[in-house]
Amino acid sequence: MITQPTQTRFNFDSTLPASLDQSDTALQILDDWSYGDTNVADEGIARMLAATMHDGPGSALEAFAATGQLDAERALNELNEVTVPLEREAWVDALGRYILTEGGRS
Repeated sequence: MITQPTQTRFNFDSTLPASLDQSDTALQILDDWSYGDTNVADEGIARMLAATMHDGPGSALEAFAATGQLDAERALNELNEVTVPLEREAWVDALGRYILTEGGRS
């Protein structure tokens, strides 16, 4: 099943104060989301995670990161092959949960 992108309003009030370059805040949001804080979960975060894990042009994760179009079955297959540092394994799990919840399985 292929889903079309949706746009949801991000609640910036519930996030941490931003650092000067925003990287600390982005990492904290991703960590919170990957550990189940769904108050900050949205498609944008899932696409950001996919962008950090895709295997290059033409992959389902890359297409989702770039366009928001999700081929759930291909993306899950690619996600099963992703290797990340131990401290980022929760990101893989979180993206997988998002794909299963929002993209379904075909």
